[in-house]
Amino acid sequence: MKSLVIIDYGSGNLHSVQQSARKVLNEHSQEWQIIASSNPAEVVKADHIILPGVGHFEDCKNNLSKIQDMEKALEKRVQNDAVAFLGICVGMQLMASQGFEGNIVSGFNWIRGDVKSLKPEPEAYFKIPHMGWNQIILQHNDHPFSSSVSDKMFYYFIHSYHFVPDDPHDCLAVTDYGQKVTAIIAKENKIGTQFHPEKSQKAGLKLLSAFLNWNV
Repeated sequence: MKSLVIIDYGSGNLHSVQQSARKVLNEHSQEWQIIASSNPAEVVKADHIILPGVGHFEDCKNNLSKIQDMEKALEKRVQNDAVAFLGICVGMQLMASQGFEGNIVSGFNWIRGDVKSLKPEPEAYFKIPHMGWNQIILQHNDHPFSSSVSDKMFYYFIHSYHFVPDDPHDCLAVTDYGQKVTAIIAKENKIGTQFHPEKSQKAGLKLLSAFLNWNV
């Protein structure tokens, strides 16, 4: 039996992510165990890991840091053991080097880059936060996960900041919101979505299914 661990650190939309994962896994022939957990011991045994994230970068990082050994467990399982990892919204942003939402706060530095505020033009037309359905555009097909992305499909966004990677090739897909906005980050065994797949209906479920089928 394979295990999916969804990290519970008080900053994620756990119920919706769990429900969407269950819906997807009902279609899989292989048996899965879905665990929402704040226990690092569960994380180091996980086959796939999802880190959701809702709210402020600094708050999310602080909440995660308060759980003893959680960051060490994530570092071991994701970076060292290279299991499949999906970060959602702020969970994706935490993979960056640092975030500039309020104070400058260090991220995991798994994918080099910064989380910066949206600055769409014209400001009067593009409201902040960016909230609603937007189409994504695939930037390249060099990453193994690229074939699983529904290019030109619409996904649900709600955010005021986005991940700007140092290496543009780490950006797998963008959306247009008065500027080019990172929609999907991808590097090695790590995927991150600025949008919420659990709120994105069929397109989101397709992405979650692809993630759970992903043999890194």
